Amino acid sequence: MKTKLILGVLGAVVLVSFVNIIFTNGGMHPEAAASMRAVRAPHGSAGDSVQAWKDMAPGQRKAFMKHTVLPTMRDEFQHFDATRFEKFNCKTCHGEGAEDGTFKMPNPKLYKLPGGPDGFSKMMQKDSVILKFMSTTVKPKMAAMLGEPEWTMQTKTGFGCGNCHTREMPAPAK
Repeated sequence: MKTKLILGVLGAVVLVSFVNIIFTNGGMHPEAAASMRAVRAPHGSAGDSVQAWKDMAPGQRKAFMKHTVLPTMRDEFQHFDATRFEKFNCKTCHGEGAEDGTFKMPNPKLYKLPGGPDGFSKMMQKDSVILKFMSTTVKPKMAAMLGEPEWTMQTKTGFGCGNCHTREMPAPAK
């Protein structure tokens, strides 16, 4: 019963986030929204849609990160905690390899997601404020900017926590 309640609440949060994305340009930085509009789908595709991350060439990806993702996420993280994220830049998420392009995602230097069946419920008790921020702001905005659906427990596909964060392996049962 408790799991169904938690999943119901998370579903409602995702729905509200989705509505926000649709009606407010995702709450993106104005420069970021303009950059997204500038990266169009290849000729011959339907409509005026933004080109998905997976379809971008490396140079397009770098420009997109610099002009779209970085300003949007910097604004969000600084709004969340201006002191902690005062110096938000490429290294914040990608680490030292951001300077020379040798970074790997997910980044093992970021907070490790808890493993095991009780991992997220323990994290919710310990780090509920940042978990809420990441799940209701970062995840939906990143998914929208990258042209991917959000990762869900039902589909197990799309952009989610595991795109940036590695997972702790639970201790073996004794």
